[in-house]
Amino acid sequence: MRKNLFLLISVLTIFSTLLVACGPTEAPTEAPTEAATEAATEAATEAATEAATEAPSKYHQAPMLDSMDLPPVDERVSDEPMVVPVVESIGEYGGTWHTMTWWDEAGNFLMTIYDPPIRWKADYSGYEPGLLVKMPEWSDDGKTITMTFRKGLKWSDGEPFTTADLKFWWEDMALNEDVGFNQVPWWAHNLDGTTPITMEFPDDVTWVLKFDSPQYIMPYILAQGFWEWRPLMKPAHFLKQFHPDYNAEATYDELDIKDRFWQTPGYPCLMAWCLEEYKAGESWTWTRNPYYWKVDEEGNQLPYIDTVEIEMVEDEEVRLLNTAQGKYDMAFRATTNPTDIPFLTEQAEAGDFHIQPGWMNGAGAWPGWIINMDYHEEQEYDPTTETEEAVEIRELLRDKNFRKGLSVALNREHLIDVVWEGFAEAKNFTISPQSPHFASPEGQELFKEWAEADAEYDPDEAMAYFDAAGFVDADGDGWRDLPSGKPFTLIIDQGDWGGEKVCIESNEVYKQDLEAVGVKVLINDLIGQPDWGIRGDNGLFMLRNTHASELDLWTYPDWIFPLRGAGEGTRAFPMQGAYYSSGGSLGWPAEGPALKLQQLYDQGKQLPTVEERDKIIWEAVRVYIEEGPFVIGAAGDQPMPVVIKNNVHNVPEFGVLGPWAPGSPGNTYPEQYWIEQ
Repeated sequence: MRKNLFLLISVLTIFSTLLVACGPTEAPTEAPTEAATEAATEAATEAATEAATEAPSKYHQAPMLDSMDLPPVDERVSDEPMVVPVVESIGEYGGTWHTMTWWDEAGNFLMTIYDPPIRWKADYSGYEPGLLVKMPEWSDDGKTITMTFRKGLKWSDGEPFTTADLKFWWEDMALNEDVGFNQVPWWAHNLDGTTPITMEFPDDVTWVLKFDSPQYIMPYILAQGFWEWRPLMKPAHFLKQFHPDYNAEATYDELDIKDRFWQTPGYPCLMAWCLEEYKAGESWTWTRNPYYWKVDEEGNQLPYIDTVEIEMVEDEEVRLLNTAQGKYDMAFRATTNPTDIPFLTEQAEAGDFHIQPGWMNGAGAWPGWIINMDYHEEQEYDPTTETEEAVEIRELLRDKNFRKGLSVALNREHLIDVVWEGFAEAKNFTISPQSPHFASPEGQELFKEWAEADAEYDPDEAMAYFDAAGFVDADGDGWRDLPSGKPFTLIIDQGDWGGEKVCIESNEVYKQDLEAVGVKVLINDLIGQPDWGIRGDNGLFMLRNTHASELDLWTYPDWIFPLRGAGEGTRAFPMQGAYYSSGGSLGWPAEGPALKLQQLYDQGKQLPTVEERDKIIWEAVRVYIEEGPFVIGAAGDQPMPVVIKNNVHNVPEFGVLGPWAPGSPGNTYPEQYWIEQ
């Protein structure tokens, strides 16, 4: 029997939250408002009068800082601190947040210490200033972007954070060809895709970026979790001692190692907690930043929690058991499988925790299969030696009838029963349902059409589509052959993108469905194998497993716009994307739908308003509906088992953990979470 009760509750929660998200929402102010400042001042003055032992203070600090030799808290929170609204209540200082990770870079915790210049709002409805004191400003022609940081920001060791740190990153790291681990990011190129833009640093708080064409997207790219801001976050006063340009005895290899703030205790940081202790492969200890630049509405310097202890647990079953036993105070990604919800619910009372309602994966396709529109057989592609069979397979994969047949041959409802035990909704590939691109009624209608396109299980229609593509059984052996009559086997590269168990079970279901309509299938198990990356990066696969989720297609465009090739950008057009990102030195020139999509992205990033850019997104989605599918999706928007101890407060009842861009739960202000002592 389907276990849809929890899913129904989650969906209703999401629906109501999205309705709220479409309208005005409460968000942190860029700097203390007059009312907030007056309230904080009055509260501080009253406390000082009662104590009669210290001068009036506008702000307050955690007790653990009282014994430290530090400047007054008023001097440490910056001249223009961000005021963060609390979810439930003003918190208590203290406590240790026990949690876990399975990435050697403490990856899922880096999604918690989320403090870029511009940040996602907690309700996912858009952006707001973070380290910046106000939103960026554009020149009249849209080619120059000016960003202004809060005055008085300091690194965790008390040294000023200024644009000199960004200048060090740009001139001594990004533009330095000897620093191979930190190069010019993809967004910092002009329209040709290869020439770096111009950056200027006129004073301590002003950062100016100059492009050769209008560019209204770039600042929001920095809001992408920890992906895009992390490479820029360079404390020059600390790193210069390891940089060969400033220390003749230093090496670039040493600089690479010391620049890893998640592995270097004492590395100055700008986040709520900074690394104090690191045991490779075992644990991390992060402690509060005494110079953190955020306060609550009563003038209390954040964070509330003193320390974060993270243990390394690679085995998912062990993480699940630890979570069920109440070992973690907050666990956002200890398990990502909604089928674990019933088990965790049974253990909640004994473990003194609860499953926080309203947290979703945000998946647009989980599981999904990317169809390679640029299939070829050789890593070093040479069109003069390419086999006729490889060309024919690529043409078949590019045939819309063939791809539609692959989609309607899939029995999504059956797959959901087998893989998700009912905890999902059948749909085709999309991005995250919570995306603000589709918040309007017109946008939601288009999103619904996209999700439903070619998603109805119909094996007879699948066979008709295959017949129309010339993909028929030419020799009577029961298997469909290439249009030339040559035998064909559809190879599905099996990885663990979206979870090993999910991929294995989903591939078996899909294989059975395809074989039922005459498609011979081979599952190429590449879990844990180098060939998974090699075949994906170089466009050597036919189909491959995927998990698709994203909120903003301008800042994380790869799911729709083929702008990059190998690595993170590998999707349905790996070679045509590589051509775009390399300025024509790699890959193949774009044509057909890929060219349309690249042109739409170039057009959209030059438009100054959200409304104009959303309409470009809708045009791109229309390409996917009318000329796709390019990715096969089976299900989406599953609930996520977020486990919170009962003495933890201020965790919101809505969140989206699948997409990388918003850095969840970081966008929900973990610095205002607190532990009741």
